[in-house]
Amino acid sequence: MRILKNILIAIVALVAVAVLGLYGYLRFGLAPAHFAGQCDALELGESAEDMQIDRERGFAYLSLIDRRTLAQGGDAQGWIGRLDLNADTPVVEPALIDPPAHFRPHGLSLHIDDERQRTLVVINHPVDRGVGAEHIERFIEETPGRFRHAGTFTDPLIARPNDLVAVGPGQYYIANDSPPNSGELTNLVFVDADTKTARTVAGDIRSGGGINASPDGRTLYVAETGGNALRILTRNPADGSVTTTADIDLGTSPDNIDVAADGSLWIGAHSSLLALVMHFITGADAPTQILRVVPDATGGAIIKEIYMNRGDEISAGSVGVTDGNRLLIGSITARRILVCERDGA
Repeated sequence: MRILKNILIAIVALVAVAVLGLYGYLRFGLAPAHFAGQCDALELGESAEDMQIDRERGFAYLSLIDRRTLAQGGDAQGWIGRLDLNADTPVVEPALIDPPAHFRPHGLSLHIDDERQRTLVVINHPVDRGVGAEHIERFIEETPGRFRHAGTFTDPLIARPNDLVAVGPGQYYIANDSPPNSGELTNLVFVDADTKTARTVAGDIRSGGGINASPDGRTLYVAETGGNALRILTRNPADGSVTTTADIDLGTSPDNIDVAADGSLWIGAHSSLLALVMHFITGADAPTQILRVVPDATGGAIIKEIYMNRGDEISAGSVGVTDGNRLLIGSITARRILVCERDGA
């Protein structure tokens, strides 16, 4: 019995050492925090996993839902918030006049046509995600910053939608992601909701976590979360087909992508997927990382880490969007966003 007791004590000690070592790594082994500027937290009742900026109007649109409750198996309904960036006091107000009865928003995209008409498209997950049909909701701006529902689209190709980008009032690309740790390749889907068609235009995406387009709509940027890379594709506006032109190693797991006014890409990223997994299991902090990426004509890029935090300020950050010197940072689970002012830029 004494031998068995000693073995059990040894096992418990080894587990404790492993847990403490893992905690120490996640807490102190990550890159040091830094940001050249000042951030203030705007507390919310839900998390803003994705955001879009309308720089002409001075609005930020937030995809809001209590994702922590969903991750724990609970039920939650979401909404699209509008933040007036010109207001003296930041307040998030509803952007949708008539949201769907069931609404679990994820990625969203704002399109502005030549007549300055705004269209907002949003991924809407079913309750039984992975089994039920995924929907894409389309909204048309009726008054500045307020949108009315204009249609719903669904198709079997939209299997695990994570993000999307609108390239026309009824045309958009959807980046599907893959099951965690599966290593499966996923597809990039082009949808023309006006003709009610969808088709796969690329089938080798290493889990699409985010997607955006250049201002002229001829270049797509896909965050390959499973490949630690940024995929750049040339788009044919005539038929929606795409051709990969570059695959840029980021050295981190990218998520949502913002295209800044100067054309640079601002990418929310997860510098430690292990910490992110532990965040969902135990609630421990997960780091937040924001990169600025400027691709070049040779398939390379200038990559600069703008913001890094171990999770003290905001945990599991997934998106950073810009408006001049202002940087807004959202998270998968944190019930807040950061409103940051960068120094000097």
